[in-house]
Amino acid sequence: MPSPVGHALGGLIVGLALNPRTLGTLGTIACAAVFPDVDFLWGGHNRETHSLGAAILAGLVVLAWTRGRNPRLAIAVTLAWSTHVLFDWLGSDDTPPLGVMALWPLSSTFYFGDAFVFEAISRRYWLPNFVSHNAWAVIKETLILGPPFLLLTALRWRARRRSRRPGTT
Repeated sequence: MPSPVGHALGGLIVGLALNPRTLGTLGTIACAAVFPDVDFLWGGHNRETHSLGAAILAGLVVLAWTRGRNPRLAIAVTLAWSTHVLFDWLGSDDTPPLGVMALWPLSSTFYFGDAFVFEAISRRYWLPNFVSHNAWAVIKETLILGPPFLLLTALRWRARRRSRRPGTT
């Protein structure tokens, strides 16, 4: 399961791809990608909050909160939340039940991609390799997700720069 760094990068990639108008909106989208881990507070990690159903509910909450005036933000929040589900599905998992409850509320089955794209973040602070393992996991996430993030950032910066030039449309 990726770290909050990896999940935030996933949200930022979604936000940049959808080209939000403000950095505050981009922050909201990044937070939506990290938010499913709120379930650590009640010891139910990888359950309902790690589902496409929860992603859709989050988008509907944003749509209601903005009174329907910002459907683009609602879509971005839904997609960013969905990246959390995808990344955890693609990641390593070392704490049962393995996987994510991706199709809740339609199913309470746990799905595990067995792909090991992302390392499992250890919460076992007493182990001797705790720091080195988690550091490597964050570095790996950054190496995987950093290039698309940087590319989209550069494209966004270039588009803004062009739109501010006099005589351009």
